[in-house]
Amino acid sequence: MLDVSAVDPSGPDHDPSSAPASPTPPDPVDPPVPDTPSRLVLVLGGARSGKSVVAERLALDAGGPVRYLATAPDGPDGDAGRIAEHRARRPVGWETVDATGTTDLAGLLDDAGPSTTVLLDGLGAWIADALHRAGLLDDDGNDPDPADGIDGAATIAAIGDAVALLAEAAASRPGSTIVVGEEAGMAPVAADRGTRRWVDLLGRAHQRLASRAGRALLVVAGRTVELPADPGAPSTAVTRATPVAPIAVDPPPPGDGTVPDAQVVPGDPAEHDGGIVDGTADDDAEPLPDATPTHPALRLHGDRMVPDGMHDLAVNVVAGDPPGWAVQALRTGLDRSDAYPDDRAAVAALASRHGRPADGVLPLGGAVEGFWRTAFALRPRRAAVLVPGFTEAEAALRAVGADVARVRRDPRTDWALDPSTVPEDADMVVLGRPANPTGTLDPREVILRLRRPGRTLVVDEAFIDLVDGGERGVDALADEREADGGQGSLVVLRSLTKVLTVPGIRCGYLLSDPDTVARIRDAGPPWTCSAPALALLEAYAGRPEAMLRTASRVAGHRHDLVARLRQIAGLQVWEGAANYVLVRAPDGIDVTSGLHGHGLAVRPCITFPGLDERYVRIAVRTPAIHAQLTQALVRVLADAER
Repeated sequence: MLDVSAVDPSGPDHDPSSAPASPTPPDPVDPPVPDTPSRLVLVLGGARSGKSVVAERLALDAGGPVRYLATAPDGPDGDAGRIAEHRARRPVGWETVDATGTTDLAGLLDDAGPSTTVLLDGLGAWIADALHRAGLLDDDGNDPDPADGIDGAATIAAIGDAVALLAEAAASRPGSTIVVGEEAGMAPVAADRGTRRWVDLLGRAHQRLASRAGRALLVVAGRTVELPADPGAPSTAVTRATPVAPIAVDPPPPGDGTVPDAQVVPGDPAEHDGGIVDGTADDDAEPLPDATPTHPALRLHGDRMVPDGMHDLAVNVVAGDPPGWAVQALRTGLDRSDAYPDDRAAVAALASRHGRPADGVLPLGGAVEGFWRTAFALRPRRAAVLVPGFTEAEAALRAVGADVARVRRDPRTDWALDPSTVPEDADMVVLGRPANPTGTLDPREVILRLRRPGRTLVVDEAFIDLVDGGERGVDALADEREADGGQGSLVVLRSLTKVLTVPGIRCGYLLSDPDTVARIRDAGPPWTCSAPALALLEAYAGRPEAMLRTASRVAGHRHDLVARLRQIAGLQVWEGAANYVLVRAPDGIDVTSGLHGHGLAVRPCITFPGLDERYVRIAVRTPAIHAQLTQALVRVLADAER
């Protein structure tokens, strides 16, 4: 194992005996004002640089209570002397919380109270510990790369997601947050693969935090330099470590180091074509923003998480074969494949089903294509995505350079949407209905409260056909209602993949106002669907009663699965409204690997921002399969307790 004292010699530690027995509920606070500068401070420095002293002085100068998040292991691999030194240096009244082994760093901020300063010391040791636990740090490169496996990729994804959520939580909370990071980028190139992985992850984490920080400090030999947000601006040197300026309680003046919002090209795309207007160069045209980093985990989905030979309870597609009428429609479409696709019949059928004009419908190669076309067509400046949720939306938004804010759903409210948590300055908001993987079905009227002038609200209804709404069906946003009127655009995405068991036939559609649909249509190739997919869309549009029967059958099977799971002690189960169930296992139990030992594959949720290794998503199957699953789960939990 990499010596943690070398990773973070400035002294992050933990003291489990002083950690609270259980987290306390967060103090009620008003949503943060979007224009309030971030009170996140990033303190960087090398080995024995004095960065911890600087961070502790900042925490003292902020006034009020302090929560210290300790990250170094306190076992034989830790640096007991450094830990004791740091523990003795901290004021008696500071609360110390052990942050090792958790991927929910943001949660440790959320329940700290609005006036509490949170000091995390340090980030490098936390990342090293997470990599070590997964076998990704002690990796000399002689064996196959463990990061290529499902568990390794999930761990790396969890680290990136935890840092992203930490940055967002720190930037939005009213209290001060100080993060100490080991500046490893100035060191020699790491000799082995595991250490290189640590350096890469830590460097990306520092950049992510710096992008949301109000201040960034570099400590060298006990002296501190205030790093400017503008790379061309001069740095401000401070002669000694201790007299660093305290954290401002009031908003700092302009030029305080906050990062400006990303810019997008305003106006009609026809007026701004990458700097070309009417065929001539436009020197005043604002450049499109660069893409922001997208972690590979955002592109990792359940179909890649079923090892060969295992029974699949990971992919959330209705089990069995497609309906006979769907197969016949695909054959009809195949007979039309000697000509280019013509979507007019499918568009007319879908428009009639949903009570919309034909020019408000766009067939797509699956709902996921809608996320990408919408992002490239509308290019939002600041987008809010509800998490946990389907991750392709965030991947698409980052590809066009949008500033993405993750808005966390709260498990204590059964993941319900709270519109007040969505940033007011977001010009695009994306959520699922039902949400994936929680299955949450937010009320129609609550979702519509998110509409604003200049904002596009994107609602993914890929699983809505699987919601049991009785004989009349569910109140879908795809169906136009007079009460839906509001400012801004509403985009609804639909998919046939799940309900018709046709994941190999990329087939879905998008609904919005005609102007928005036209822009989204023009953001990609002219043929959005194959001829077989269009024939399937046309047939589907005329069979709402078939969808009601499928939803009723799936709901019955879901009730069976939930009833069985809730008989198992230690599991927390959220039933949701779709064809999957979210489950949280007790701490320290690897349910996914345990079930692999029984030939069963469920969907680990570690790649979903906002969830950690305790969560798994289980697809609804049949009572016989559910019985096999629950028997295996009982054995997995029993074995873990021995």
